[in-house]
Amino acid sequence: MIRSALVLLLCLAPSACRTGPTETPTTEQPTVGYPGTLRLPSEMGPDIQWQQRVTAHWEGAARSFDAVLSKTDQELLLIGLGPMKRPGFVVRLADGEVELDNRSPQEVPFDPQYIMQDVQRVYFPWIPGDPPADGERSHHRDGERIVERWAGGHLAERRFAREDAQPPGEITVTYEGWEAGSDAPRRAVLDNGWFGYTLEIETLVQQRI
Repeated sequence: MIRSALVLLLCLAPSACRTGPTETPTTEQPTVGYPGTLRLPSEMGPDIQWQQRVTAHWEGAARSFDAVLSKTDQELLLIGLGPMKRPGFVVRLADGEVELDNRSPQEVPFDPQYIMQDVQRVYFPWIPGDPPADGERSHHRDGERIVERWAGGHLAERRFAREDAQPPGEITVTYEGWEAGSDAPRRAVLDNGWFGYTLEIETLVQQRI
């Protein structure tokens, strides 16, 4: 239940479910799980720490939460923040394993690796070699075809499609608001055409660590 799992994760941040529409998300089971392979943090570029605002959209509903995303060679860490900027949940990838520290009273009936897969798809390098200043490049990895479009020396779009079309469609990520010397754009939008949700991610503060 990819979409339902996403909503439940957002609700772990104590402030995430207090505003916005109140529609109940679907509990329909997709025919396949969320495919993809998690990568080691050491493969994912420089060590960073970012402050972000994440908004998820699904079937007319929306939820938002503040987060801190950090990456070192040893771990990838996502902290969802609640009121007073206290952690509501912590998702950690280290030694090839994903762990969830749920600090809210709600249970989490899904594998937290899904959220890490989305983080990796959006922000970290997938195609080896130097990108073009302008134009497209593609790569095949772990049963997926990955296509990137570059403009003015910055990543403008990234698309993922399963080579076996299971699930059909694409995951599309668009980027805008690049600044000189930045590791992330001001805004990234992941449109998951496999399971019907969208993530808007604003990076408010970023630094290397």
